[in-house]
Amino acid sequence: MRVRLDYGADGLEVDLPDDRVTVIEPRSRAAVVDSHAALVSALRSPIGTAPLRDLTSGGGRVAISVCDITRAQPRREMLEALFEEMPGVRAGDVTILVATGTHRGNTPAEIEAMLGADIARRYRVVNHDSRNPSALVAVGQTTTGVSVYLNRLWLDADVRITTGFVEPHFFAGFSGGPKMVAPGLAGLQTTLTLHNASRIGHPMATWGVTEGNPIHDDVRAIARMTGVDFAVDVTLNRAQQITAVFAGELFAEHRAACAAAMRDAM
Repeated sequence: MRVRLDYGADGLEVDLPDDRVTVIEPRSRAAVVDSHAALVSALRSPIGTAPLRDLTSGGGRVAISVCDITRAQPRREMLEALFEEMPGVRAGDVTILVATGTHRGNTPAEIEAMLGADIARRYRVVNHDSRNPSALVAVGQTTTGVSVYLNRLWLDADVRITTGFVEPHFFAGFSGGPKMVAPGLAGLQTTLTLHNASRIGHPMATWGVTEGNPIHDDVRAIARMTGVDFAVDVTLNRAQQITAVFAGELFAEHRAACAAAMRDAM
C-alpha cells in the first residue's frame, strides 16, 4: 500500500504492508466558495460579542497571534480580512506575534511566505521567544499550579486577537482558540508544565476532548487570566482550503469550531 504522509512542504510517499495497515481519513469537505467573503461575514456577525469593527473603532495597540510555519493556517487571508475590518487601527499600532510556542523563530523568508510580502513589510512581525526572560511577564498561577509566563507584547496590547485553525489534537483535544495564547505565547516553564507527564498521561488528554482534559482546562484558564478581545478560527480540508469560519468571543467561537471539526473527522 502506498500512502502519502503530510511531511515537510511537499509530503512523503511511503510503501507499507497491506496486511498490517489501516488508513483512516477525515470526511471530504468542500471549501467555501469565497474565503474572503466568509471571513469578513464572520467578523461582522461574530459569536457572543460585538463586531470586530466596533471593538477596534477607538484604535489603540493591537496584538494578533498567528500560527508559526509548522502549522497550515491560512494566515494571509485571515489577516487581510482582519485589517479590512479594523479601519480605525493604524498599521503602526499592530503587532503580529508568531505563536511559536517552544519552536524556533521563523526566518524573514518564512515570514514573508506565511504572511505575504505586503503584510510582512507594512506591519511589525515578532517571533515569540519562550526562552527569553525579558520578553515574558509573570501573570500568576492557575488553580492547578501552572506558573504562567506570557509574551510581554501580548500583555501590553490594548486589543488582543487570536487567529488559528481547529483540528483534533492528540493530547490537547483541539488546536486553535486558547492554544494561541498558551502554549503559543507562553514561556518555556509554563509549556513544560502544561506538557508534563501527568497531564499528557491523563486518560482525558486525548483527541477531541476539551472539558475535563487537564491540558485544555489549563489552557483555557490561562487565556482567561489575560483576556482575549476577539478570536477567529477556521476549519480546513485535506487540501488546506477553508471549509468554515468562526469568530467572536474566544470560548464560544472555539466550541463552535471544535464541533464542526469533530463532524468533519467522523
